Amino acid sequence: MPPIESRTGLDSRAGTALFLKRWLRNPFSMGAVVPSGRLLAQAMARATFAAMRGRDGHVIELGAGTGEVTKALLAAGIPAHRLALVEREPELAAFLRSHFDGPRIVEGDAARLQALLQEQGVASVSAVVSSLPLLSLPAEVVRGIVHGVFEALPCGGALVQFTYGPTQPVPRALSQELGLVGTRGPRIWRNVPPAVVWTFRKPAGA
Repeated sequence: MPPIESRTGLDSRAGTALFLKRWLRNPFSMGAVVPSGRLLAQAMARATFAAMRGRDGHVIELGAGTGEVTKALLAAGIPAHRLALVEREPELAAFLRSHFDGPRIVEGDAARLQALLQEQGVASVSAVVSSLPLLSLPAEVVRGIVHGVFEALPCGGALVQFTYGPTQPVPRALSQELGLVGTRGPRIWRNVPPAVVWTFRKPAGA
């Protein structure tokens, strides 16, 4: 297993405390009381690694939070220089900068993904992994985010997204409009709360 390119002592307790503080301020923007658990983060990392295998370009992490999924992505073998972490909240973005040396930290709104990538000079994307609470965001915001993701991805590229809900995290009407094919992973019962990782692709010609 390759070394994780993070600064010494990524403090999970400090990250959880910061995440909780942000949740108390604005629960609907966070989607959960605590960061993703280890098993969920690992499942997301495995799905992302499979999605980007054989493809050039960056792996984009949306809603990187306190870096729990980031650690799993690095541990799964995704090179730090190919990771771009998008985080809207300045306090969380600062936390990521103080704990990770290799990945690019992009402070901004995922709804402006195409503009953010252009500003950062990110020309190609191999996969996108998201911890955004799509089910609790306004429909027009979700629409903008998902459209932006699949404008950035090449044909066949994948969005990896988890959900706590019983249905897919990308609304069915939107996935049908874009011609997306969603693949559901197993429910991770030991996560709090239990979660499912979905992978969405836009087949060639869709």
